[in-house]
Amino acid sequence: DFAGQIAIHHSSVDKDIRIWIEENLSSGYLKAVISTSSLDLGVDFKPVDTVIQIGSSKGIARFLQRAGRSGHSPFETSKIYFVPTHSLELIEVAALKEAVKQNKIEPREPLVLCYDMLLQFVLTLAVGDGFNEKETYQQITSTNAFRELSSEEWTWILTFITVGGKLKNYEEYHKVVIENDLYKVTSRRIAMLHRMNIGAIVSDSMLKVKFFSGGYVGMIEEYFISKLKKNDKFVLAGRVLEVSHVKEMTVYVRNSSGKGIVPSYLGGRLPLSSYLSGFLRQKLSESLHAKSSEKELRFLHPLLISQQENSHIPSENEFLVERIKTREGHHLFMYPFEGRLIHEVMSALIAYRISRISPISFSIAMNDYGFELFSKLEIPLTEENIHEILSKENLIRDVMASVNSTEMARRKFRDIAVISGMVIRTYPGQQKNNKNLQSSSGLIFNVLEDYDPENLLLKQAYSEVFFQQIDEARLVEAFNRIHQSEIIIKNSNTFTPLSFPIKVDSLRQSLSSEDLKARILRMKVEAMKKKMKK
Repeated sequence: DFAGQIAIHHSSVDKDIRIWIEENLSSGYLKAVISTSSLDLGVDFKPVDTVIQIGSSKGIARFLQRAGRSGHSPFETSKIYFVPTHSLELIEVAALKEAVKQNKIEPREPLVLCYDMLLQFVLTLAVGDGFNEKETYQQITSTNAFRELSSEEWTWILTFITVGGKLKNYEEYHKVVIENDLYKVTSRRIAMLHRMNIGAIVSDSMLKVKFFSGGYVGMIEEYFISKLKKNDKFVLAGRVLEVSHVKEMTVYVRNSSGKGIVPSYLGGRLPLSSYLSGFLRQKLSESLHAKSSEKELRFLHPLLISQQENSHIPSENEFLVERIKTREGHHLFMYPFEGRLIHEVMSALIAYRISRISPISFSIAMNDYGFELFSKLEIPLTEENIHEILSKENLIRDVMASVNSTEMARRKFRDIAVISGMVIRTYPGQQKNNKNLQSSSGLIFNVLEDYDPENLLLKQAYSEVFFQQIDEARLVEAFNRIHQSEIIIKNSNTFTPLSFPIKVDSLRQSLSSEDLKARILRMKVEAMKKKMKK
């Protein structure tokens, strides 16, 4: 019925087509648009009547903001539907409604001490009329972002723009001169290049994936690759690939077998917010009450009874660990309810700690509620060592050992180098490609690591890895909560309602859609048979 009047909008669609879709949605010609977060912000479509959110929005503020895409006129009411992608997301619906009722919305945490932006700012002043050292320092430290900037750090900034700090032997970093107590750019070429490269938005890069022996496989986001180590396996183009090495903007791989990590892309990495995960744990704890006033929990009651009979439903002061043995092997499930991003780090950390007890290989899967470690071998986790495995002690040290933080920082440094002006992206009549950018920034990163480890931009790269990609503060908070909780270990010979969605996610990486449906049906039949035997 909607042939010719429905469209798909996402960032990879050709720009002309995207503009056509936006214009025709605004005019009312298009009756429906299926979109990723590409239509989230910066648009105002008055004709939109209803928003349908497929799957989790991952946050309270994001859900309300998307609801606001509809009814975007005075005296109109916004309308949004939540369509769960699996039954347990109904708990998230109840959590969202409770959060809105209590008017709890995630705060926006401002960034502080972004030295790359500070360098760009002072260089912009120097390109103009110049700036006075003391007056500008007072101005900068009066802002929230740089109120903690020390006089030593300010001295480092000034030294860097005048002689390049430890890179003083390279003339291209001698950008600013001091004339009559004013810091100024006198070189026309430096001023021109700075004006051409002003900006703080650096796009995410895609890396080519090639066989070590030759042959092109495809493209992958560098965020995903930056978290892998040599010999780690991942899935791309229907193949299980093993990482050989990363050089510039190319990942060299070998064919492998077994299971690999499923690539995560930007659209699927929106983190479950700490506020929403808190309400989620609260609603799960309340879920066994059949007379609950919330229709979502009443609808889920039979499924949750099954979870309780086969395993356990954790209360707010409990942490659930499930050990499930099947003919495929041994499955370890943990349920922090902290969101996919935190679970990425936690699963790698737990796998690392278990492997120190006994050498063992894992394949890892996760969703926003928990994660799975799967092995053909029996997993050496017991009542005696579980507290050590989930310990908050030496947390960051073990995270550093379990993820490739240096490679993550190297990739993050590229953006910092571009914003700070260490690496020039745009020249008159040409633009550096990502391969050259990574090569240049990677070389500088190596030099700073070896000869200037106290470099503020280097420190910023590691800081952003921990606070943005690894989310250190939330990770520490999660382990503190687990430390104060009672750890419940349950054994089962069939998948539980909590583990089932995670297991299905792990199956997607190795099965076609037909095989996946057949496998899910078989898992359901096996679960029913075991239930009937009981």
